[in-house]
Amino acid sequence: MDQLCKRIDSYYDNMVSTLETLVNIDSGADCPEGIKEVAANVGDHLKSIGFQVEYLDYPGIATHVLATRKGTAPDARNVMIIGHLDTVFPKGTAAARPFRQEHGIAYGPGVLDMKSGVTIALYALRAMSELDLIKNNVTVMFVGDEEAGHPYTDAAEQLRKAAAGKDAVFNMETGSDKGTVVLGRTGIYYPEITVEGIAAHSGKDPEKGASAVRELVYKLVDLYRFSDTDDNISFNAGIITGGVAANGIAAHAEMKGDFRYKTVDSGPKILKALEEICAKTYVPRTQTKLVCDPNRGFIPMEKTEANVALYNVVREQGAKIGVNIEGITVGAGSDSCYTSVVGAPTVCAMGARGELNHSAQEYMRLDSLTERAKILALSILAI
Repeated sequence: MDQLCKRIDSYYDNMVSTLETLVNIDSGADCPEGIKEVAANVGDHLKSIGFQVEYLDYPGIATHVLATRKGTAPDARNVMIIGHLDTVFPKGTAAARPFRQEHGIAYGPGVLDMKSGVTIALYALRAMSELDLIKNNVTVMFVGDEEAGHPYTDAAEQLRKAAAGKDAVFNMETGSDKGTVVLGRTGIYYPEITVEGIAAHSGKDPEKGASAVRELVYKLVDLYRFSDTDDNISFNAGIITGGVAANGIAAHAEMKGDFRYKTVDSGPKILKALEEICAKTYVPRTQTKLVCDPNRGFIPMEKTEANVALYNVVREQGAKIGVNIEGITVGAGSDSCYTSVVGAPTVCAMGARGELNHSAQEYMRLDSLTERAKILALSILAI
C-alpha cells in the first residue's frame, strides 16, 4: 500500500498539468469537436498504460471512450470505472476563464464536474499499471454527453451493457467538499407543458377569451397535489411563461419543470399522471400539449445492498489513509443509475472534493487529486 500511495503522490504535478489541459478544452454540447479532443487525450493516456481503446463517435454530437485491460490474476474480478468528458459550459468559456489555481484551489469550466474525476482515474490506473497491480479486469467508459442526458446517443444502453456482470463500478463524478460518496440518486423527468388559448380583453369582452394561463395553473396544482401524496416523488415547475399584458386574457402559456423520483417503479406512475392531467381540460377552448421524453434525464440509482457493500470497501480503504468517507443519497442524477439498475454494485462521486458545479465559481481542492486516486486504486485492489 505504501508503495502505491507514494507513486500516486509523485504524480501530483503531472495530475495538475493533465487537469489544466482538459479544463482548457471547451467540451459543452455545442462543441463536439472539443469533446472529441478530450476523448483522444484520455484515450492516449489509457493506451500508454496497456488499455485497448475504442472510440464510440457520434459525428456532430459526442464521442465516448471505451477501454479495457485484462487483469493478471487467474481469479480476476471485473471492475468498471465510468464518468463523463463533457461540461455544461458553452464554447468560448475556456478562453474566457481558463484553468487557474490559488492557494491549493483550482478553478475553471468543468474543473470539478468532472475533468478532475477523469484525471484521478487515469493516474490511479497508471500507478497500478507501473507497479504491476492491475490484477482485476478493468473496463473504463467515459461518455461525452452526460450533462444533456444522452438525448442523441445510445450511451445509456452502452453503459448498461458494459456494466452487466461487473463486480464493482466506480463513477468518478463530483465528490463534495466534505469528501462524501454517493450510494443513491433520484431519477429525473423533464416535462414541458404548452397551453394554447384565445386572447381577449380581460375587462371589455372576457367571454370571448380562453385563458391559457388559467388552464396551466389548474394543471400545475394537480401536478403538485399528485407529487405531495408520494414521499418518493417531488415536482418543481421551474419556468412558467404566459400572456403579453396584465389586462389581456392569455392566448399562450408554458411550463418547463422536473420530476424527481427515488424508486424505479415510480417512473411509470409519473408518466401516467402527466398524461392524465394534461388530457383533462378545465378551461373550455384551450388545448394542451405535453412533451416528456422518458429517455431524457435519468432513472433512479437506488440505494441497494450491493451499493452499500461496495461503499464499505471504499470506506475501509479511506480509513487506511486517514480519510473518513461518508456515504449519502442525493437528489441529482448521474450515469450510475444505468450500472446500478443492472445489478452491478456501484459507488458514485468518487471524484475530487469541491463545490459549486455548473457555475463560474466552481472549484476543486487540488490535494484531493492524490487523495481520491489512492482511495480508488486501493478500492480496486480490495475487490
